[in-house]
Amino acid sequence: MKQLTISLPDSQVEKLAEKLTELVTGLGGTVQATNKDLFDTNIPIWERIETVEDAVAYTEIALPDNIEELPLDIQAYLKLRVVCAAYNELKADELDKFPKFTTDEYRYYPWFLLYTQEEIDRMDEEEKGRVLGRSYSLASAYAGVVCSSTSYAASYSSPSHGGRLCFKTEELATQCGKRFIKLWAQFFAFLKEED
Repeated sequence: MKQLTISLPDSQVEKLAEKLTELVTGLGGTVQATNKDLFDTNIPIWERIETVEDAVAYTEIALPDNIEELPLDIQAYLKLRVVCAAYNELKADELDKFPKFTTDEYRYYPWFLLYTQEEIDRMDEEEKGRVLGRSYSLASAYAGVVCSSTSYAASYSSPSHGGRLCFKTEELATQCGKRFIKLWAQFFAFLKEED
């Protein structure tokens, strides 16, 4: 993806928007205008960063031009890396600020459970809201995010390896997991297609 930056006096921005809309519409395209301010700190970051494009604009981290040629899980990782930086409110030149990988730093990750559609359809709302561990087993995901184990009906989870796909707060992790669930599924190779 290539980016073009245009600087104009405030008085000319509306005029340019009109001309661009005419041009795009004339070519058979559509224009969706937004007045969203990515940098308004009075709005929670997860309401400002709703797309990968928002994250790229906020962080100023460019994705590779050939990203579509890469395997889907790699595309998802690169996009999530930018999204995670944006949710942590980091710019391209601030990436060393978090995570620092120190013992006094907390990090949070989205938490996902895998169910078949049939299992979900059979659950009531209460069942969908709880998770129980009832066997002795170990399931590890040492791909840089988190591992989970269940032992004697007690659950335990641990981020065994630090990764760049972590967040400063639980709320950030939860919001990003929900908003970008398809990207997370592509990254973990649970979803094999683009949509």
